Amino acid sequence: MAKLELFIKKLNQYIPLRSFGLLSILFGIFGDIIAYSMYPGYNITKNAVSALCDGPGWFFFQTGIIFSGVFAFFWAVYLGYIFNGEEVGEKLKKISIPLAIISCISFIFIGIFCGKNIIVAYIHGTSAIISWGFGFCYITVYNILIIRDSKFSKSIGYFGFVVSFIIATLMVAFFLHLIPALRSLMIILPSLEWINTFAVILWYCIASMYMVIKKI
Repeated sequence: MAKLELFIKKLNQYIPLRSFGLLSILFGIFGDIIAYSMYPGYNITKNAVSALCDGPGWFFFQTGIIFSGVFAFFWAVYLGYIFNGEEVGEKLKKISIPLAIISCISFIFIGIFCGKNIIVAYIHGTSAIISWGFGFCYITVYNILIIRDSKFSKSIGYFGFVVSFIIATLMVAFFLHLIPALRSLMIILPSLEWINTFAVILWYCIASMYMVIKKI
């Protein structure tokens, strides 16, 4: 982790990593919009987000996710390292960064492994669950750190808890839909996936824009 921190700090001297959150959003949205526009009859209330993998715009969807995940990785790790350890608690800060790393790498895997093949679909689904789970953890911990760190506006952290709640709701709904008796009741799952997507995008946008404006 020490080598990673040194690498991130050196990289930030040449490239402002604070802006990578916005780049993550840009690539992700760009890929989603193109894939969505090329998918005839796609309905966000009935079709899962990953269904875009199977549409004509699959290449744009997968490429968007991969690049979005790469930029998210650098931004999230950078954010983790710039928290003031004395204000937020050094132990909590150290815990948060591995959570972010696992979530972002799993998100990249979602884009790499996407399709109808059984093995590919299994890896895709597993990666999504890991990304959601660790995403919930690191965003929640980051919200606590943001509230404690005087460099940041506490409102970002408070809004982030709403995002954490949305992620948790999605995960509960996902596992409930695996129960045959409840599967028919989970018709809202596709909508929850998109709500989760928009919520995380908004959190990234607000936090990254704040960092860019304040030059953190």
